[in-house]
Amino acid sequence: MVILSKREIMKTKENNKKYCFDIIYEWEDIIGQVLEKEVCVRSNFEFNFDEKCRKIYMKTHIPIYKLFRIIDIKRPKGVFMFDAATKRQEGIYNSKKYIPCLIDYFLGEDQYRLFINAYKNNPFVLVSSKEVYDYLLRKQCPIKIYHFPLSLPDYYIDFSNKFEKKYDLVLFARQNPMLMKYIDEYENRHEDFSLVRRKYENGHYIYYLSRTGKFISYGDTREEYWNLVKQSKVAVYTTPGMDNTRLDANGWNQVTPHFLEEIAGQCHIIARYPKNADTEWYEMDKMCQCVKNYEEFEILMNKYRDATINIEKYKKYLEKHVTSKRAELLKEIMLEEGIF
Repeated sequence: MVILSKREIMKTKENNKKYCFDIIYEWEDIIGQVLEKEVCVRSNFEFNFDEKCRKIYMKTHIPIYKLFRIIDIKRPKGVFMFDAATKRQEGIYNSKKYIPCLIDYFLGEDQYRLFINAYKNNPFVLVSSKEVYDYLLRKQCPIKIYHFPLSLPDYYIDFSNKFEKKYDLVLFARQNPMLMKYIDEYENRHEDFSLVRRKYENGHYIYYLSRTGKFISYGDTREEYWNLVKQSKVAVYTTPGMDNTRLDANGWNQVTPHFLEEIAGQCHIIARYPKNADTEWYEMDKMCQCVKNYEEFEILMNKYRDATINIEKYKKYLEKHVTSKRAELLKEIMLEEGIF
């Protein structure tokens, strides 16, 4: 078994140096360390060849990608790899040698067959979302699947000291439109509310004080992003498909690592999320309330601006969701399949 990463390729692609991609590489490194497996990097040739093959196949259904198997002889069976987005076309990794883990499955019902074709030759597929996993089981998916939930890298968990909270709320990550309405109204009603907003300008995420426009920080790197999380008393969170936060999510609502990061950042959380297999698996209702209107939002915000978090509760929760534990789960799966 080896772990295949595309970290070097993504460094050269526009807008792909942002912090949201870095967590994938952190997962890869921890899994490699725990399982004592090599992390190897895809070449630019390999990446570009796969991109072109999938585009050609989509238009012509000619499986040019199979030519890659002629030169792909050095890698052993059991090549584990994260797929940030679920593929819809066959490519060079659709073979019995590769084990993909789907991070985002945002396909519509009419794209289900595309998913089957894109992964039909893999020995099995790991699915991060319990919501999607249950859906595929109900569909009697012909591909063998395992549930492999997302996690938080172990080294972000540090409750030895309380973080210094400078702001009431920092708006990091993608925002839910309903929560933004509540936030705007709350800011208008509470003059002492310290809110940090963000904007994307000239290739940078820029964080600034809402009332004054004062620059606070860039948010381009994992370090800059993490520092902002630690400085926020409260965090707002939403699953992708809730209130059309992400239109491309097609109504899917998996729990993302941002939720775990906000807990590790010692933030109180106000959220919008549905009750589904994934939110239940992560026990979200034990960690945060899903607000249904502005009044509920205001009550919680007033409370959380002056309240401290339950350190022991946060720590105990995150211990179940660290990447090293997911590495052990991956080992169990690989052993079961006889390819570890």
